[in-house]
Amino acid sequence: MPYDHGLLLLELDTPEGRVEILHDMRVEKTRRRASRGLRLRFWRDTLPIVPMILRGLWRKDPDLPRRIKAALRLGLPASELSLDADFLAAESSSAAPRLTPNVITIIMPIYNAFELLEEALSRVVAHTDLPFHLVLIDDASPDDRVRPWLRAWVESLPPTTRVDLLENETNLGFIQSVNRGFAHAHELALRGPVILLNSDAMVPAGWASRLTAPLEDPMVATATPLSSDAEIFNIPIVCVRSELEDGQVDKIDALLQQQISASAPEVRAPTGVGFCMAMHWHWLADLGGLDTVFGRGYGEEVDWCRRAVAKGAHHVAVPNLFVEHRGGASFGPEKLALIQKNNAVIATRYPGYDRLVQTFIREDPLITARMVGALAWAETNSNLPQIPVYIAHSMGGGAESYLQDRLQKEAVSVVIRLGGAFRCRIELATPQGRLIANTESLELVERLLAPVTKRKIIYSCAVGDSDLGEIPSFLTTLAVGAEMDILLHDYLPLSPSYTLLDQDGVYRGLPDIATQDPAHRYHRPNGVILSLEAWRHAWGMALRAATRVQVFSEASAALLKQAYPEAETRLVVAPHSLLHPLPQLSVDESAVITIGVLGAIGPQKGAAIVVALSEMLSTRADINLALIGRIAPGYVLADSTQAHGTYAVEDIPHLAKRYGITHWLIPSVWPETFSYTVHECLATGLPTLAFDLGAQGDAVRKAKNGTLLRWSADQSDPETLARSILEALGAKED
Repeated sequence: MPYDHGLLLLELDTPEGRVEILHDMRVEKTRRRASRGLRLRFWRDTLPIVPMILRGLWRKDPDLPRRIKAALRLGLPASELSLDADFLAAESSSAAPRLTPNVITIIMPIYNAFELLEEALSRVVAHTDLPFHLVLIDDASPDDRVRPWLRAWVESLPPTTRVDLLENETNLGFIQSVNRGFAHAHELALRGPVILLNSDAMVPAGWASRLTAPLEDPMVATATPLSSDAEIFNIPIVCVRSELEDGQVDKIDALLQQQISASAPEVRAPTGVGFCMAMHWHWLADLGGLDTVFGRGYGEEVDWCRRAVAKGAHHVAVPNLFVEHRGGASFGPEKLALIQKNNAVIATRYPGYDRLVQTFIREDPLITARMVGALAWAETNSNLPQIPVYIAHSMGGGAESYLQDRLQKEAVSVVIRLGGAFRCRIELATPQGRLIANTESLELVERLLAPVTKRKIIYSCAVGDSDLGEIPSFLTTLAVGAEMDILLHDYLPLSPSYTLLDQDGVYRGLPDIATQDPAHRYHRPNGVILSLEAWRHAWGMALRAATRVQVFSEASAALLKQAYPEAETRLVVAPHSLLHPLPQLSVDESAVITIGVLGAIGPQKGAAIVVALSEMLSTRADINLALIGRIAPGYVLADSTQAHGTYAVEDIPHLAKRYGITHWLIPSVWPETFSYTVHECLATGLPTLAFDLGAQGDAVRKAKNGTLLRWSADQSDPETLARSILEALGAKED
């Protein structure tokens, strides 16, 4: 709804016909009061950053707009989580953690899950890299295959493998079985870390030393690895379970160990998760075992962990270790009921616990490791032959619409979004959900993506980035060992002036590399000024690294070949298709001429022409002007011009009828690479006018309902162009 004074028209289409209601908004007084409050808040927030603004203007800092937005908290991203480079290993692989000197005790309660036993136990024996004593507790499994198999398996082990099999005569439940294991560990008097391990947990090579390393700090009570099913320790998406392929756990863990430093910052968590949890012997002796009030299980480790916290201990994640958890195989359908019942006990005992969990999820101190693990999950998934990595801007528009259409067709995708409140936002979309994190460093992004051998780079647009001079080398680095498509949604590879407009806002063709026009020079934040020749050289290297260069119109192809003749062999012309089909519209021959301008109209889109046209028509009754969209700040339309505001493409037919549109105008003054708007206008069948420039000129030239307006750089002032529009309509200026 428009927040404006006057009558609001509400329209409802029903099978019986259209219902229209007029309502007087009566907001003029409220709007004035709100405007005063907004101005006060503006100056309150802006005055402290005036010195920063002045310094940025003096230095011609291209990152100044973004820094102002960040200071004013405008355009905040979907996630404010930031990646931490301290998590990443400095070398190609992490240094091995110091081995714990004492023998570790591994306690594994077993209840059914026969199909998983052999793999789970074989992995423990093969992959445990510390001296260990394994305690198995068969909790009277009703599956009569389990106990005989366990006995035979223990008998088959060499004498040097220390394994004890405890057999419950009756079913005691998970908690009492674990407590029996704790008591047995106490009898062994090993005084080393105790690891609680489920029979459906699949451990990778070298797991034990990494899991127990944090317990060298006597105040750490538990340590929990990342997993496919461990709630707040999950990858790729927190609290969302994921299925793994056979052997995928080993591949994910190897990549995680390679990329995450063994000395990564400590990540404290509100609890550990008992599927694979190392426990400090001191705290186990102090607190005792698990509380039997939790029955057969679920929530008991939360209770134990919160009791430890009450005595000053804390719990940590192990970000360089991944252990698969096949989730609930021992309990089956009872799981949900157990969780609901035991969560109620936790909520009563620890009223603030849920808030702690929600804070952990919101602040996600594991975001860097989770992003690394998520990329490793995608890299090792055999169902994903390729992982598309899109380089995109944060400015919306047609390029964003095209990107969203492509993303909907991808099973998994990565978007490196530039130019927002943070320099770079990484969006990883998976079937389980989206993972979003931010960084100011492109070098960190390169390090994250380097192990992803299946990556395919698709450059969409980088306009808005704080240092565009760094983008060509960034693309070239990402393209090493990978395919790369460069899409020409604008002319940034041809000039820092990505619309090819000179400093005075006029298009004079492809600028020569020797031009001295300031619009075609780039001031980097470090003070270096790139000439157009240096700019083309850098982008030429990126274009040579590309597998394919895609343009969306013949006009763009001609400009690209003129700037980079060597790119022609990789050049593909593939126009977009309309994202939403539009029906043909009819107009009453007696209707008053109404020019419709569609879209978000900024300076390069012809905002000055629309203002000039609006002023010329302000006193005329024989021709109207309506803006279905919005115009850039600073451009004021006459009161007689109707301005609708933001719209959805599928509403264009209805809006055209509502405002009585008889002709469409595309006032853009730059050679667009492709214009969704002009094709949407042409699709309605209404006469469509555009200047003889770029893709928009090509489109109207070929269309039966297109009218091509003459363009001349020498006669490109807004008033002259506005008069040429009226002349084309046969309605010369009064």
